[in-house]
Amino acid sequence: MGSVERSCECSTLGDFAVVGMGGDGRDERVFSTLMEIAKHGGDAWWLYASRCSACGQDWMIAQEERIHDNFYFKRLTAGELKMIEEQGAWPPDFVRFEDVIRLGPDHGQVARFFDTNDLTDTVKELMEVRSDISAREIAYMFVLSEPEAERLMDRAARMSWKQLRPFA
Repeated sequence: MGSVERSCECSTLGDFAVVGMGGDGRDERVFSTLMEIAKHGGDAWWLYASRCSACGQDWMIAQEERIHDNFYFKRLTAGELKMIEEQGAWPPDFVRFEDVIRLGPDHGQVARFFDTNDLTDTVKELMEVRSDISAREIAYMFVLSEPEAERLMDRAARMSWKQLRPFA
């Protein structure tokens, strides 16, 4: 019996795509042919590049599992992948975690939280990375009211780094 050629989901994804985690199994179908070929690492622990073993398409992928539970895909050109592999130069789209979190609300793929206190660690990190971040921006990213975002920001500001759970 001959080998069965695996088809891929790459043709169902645009140049940019949002794929939710879990649910209907789409994420499993998309990832069934993707092989990680480069990891950003360091401060951008959520970012990596993969290649489809069926069609050869290269992807930059941001895995955002803290807030909205989405994978964000950007189709890469051969030149972009070469820059990643040879120089560690990543396209800027997913390099800042704040930008990655914002993609959920920007594209209407968001999570709702019953206990917003679980968001305090991430709010603290965002405030440390960008001290001028506003309650309005936090509210947008986390799909909260501004008063709720202000409460979280106040709570995060009072938090010591010893209380902060490390991201990873």
